[in-house]
Amino acid sequence: MAVAKEAVPPAPLVPAVCPTVVAMTTRTRDSRTQLAMHGSIVLLIGLLAGIGYSYAATTASVDSDLYRNWRFAHVEGLFNGVMVLAIAGAWPSIDRRGTMLIVAKWLLVLGAYANAIGPWITALFIGHRVIQPHAPLENVVVYGFYIPGVVPLFAVAIFAWAAFRNRPTAPAGG
Repeated sequence: MAVAKEAVPPAPLVPAVCPTVVAMTTRTRDSRTQLAMHGSIVLLIGLLAGIGYSYAATTASVDSDLYRNWRFAHVEGLFNGVMVLAIAGAWPSIDRRGTMLIVAKWLLVLGAYANAIGPWITALFIGHRVIQPHAPLENVVVYGFYIPGVVPLFAVAIFAWAAFRNRPTAPAGG
């Protein structure tokens, strides 16, 4: 005669005595995923600008504003997308609890989008290099995209500081 066995629930992957491990792992994974997603989108924006760059390279002189604007849009999107993806890859070395890193993460993302979209607007609608704005759309580009595009400098400095603080220490006597 067979004896009925009781159903045993599966063991959790992380011990119940360490709930902070679950929270830390989830938060780190979520931040990495968010950064990787936004970095990929910014990279795609830069790759799509390559279409305009290719068009300008085949139809205009390398000294023309059309060529320069599309090259700038292409390179800015590529560079900023790769930078955000690199930070996503290094996130486990950077991640610490604190509001400052969360703010820096979103400043990086905001700046990457600003740096990728501003040159697109310049290439599509303005047609010349914008350093000193003279028209309303030029004001939007300079003050709405190019100046906020500087914030990744601060974010990367915060990430470097956090990675420095997270470095492993050498064992005593070694």
